[in-house]
Amino acid sequence: MANRREFTKKTQREALKRSGMVCEAVGAMYGLDPGTRCKTDLGYGVEFDHIVLDANSKDNSLENCAAVCIKCHRWKTANHDIPMAAKTVRMEDRAKGIKKPGKQHFPKSAKPERRDPNKGLPPLPRRKLYEERP
Repeated sequence: MANRREFTKKTQREALKRSGMVCEAVGAMYGLDPGTRCKTDLGYGVEFDHIVLDANSKDNSLENCAAVCIKCHRWKTANHDIPMAAKTVRMEDRAKGIKKPGKQHFPKSAKPERRDPNKGLPPLPRRKLYEERP
């Protein structure tokens, strides 16, 4: 697996200046209502987020960097980035012909016959669900 590339100190300083020390997270990707911006003060903690997933974009420019609060970054990572990265890996594997390990599929003739444990025994008497009244 390739190492994750981080933003340069210069890019981080520029993103922080651009943000005005307020979280830049906007919209559903960060768990907010569409078009809504988080306005958390970044003095409580700041993280620099790849807006377009690093694994997909390989872009460490200022345009792909967002200065966001810890809460928004964690939400996006858990609910957007990790599932997106997993999907990307699955699609790459599928394109290479790599299949998910799972059940082995045998031809019908190779499957063992199932034994019926009641074979050769007389049938059980039927149970009455309700008492019959005279």
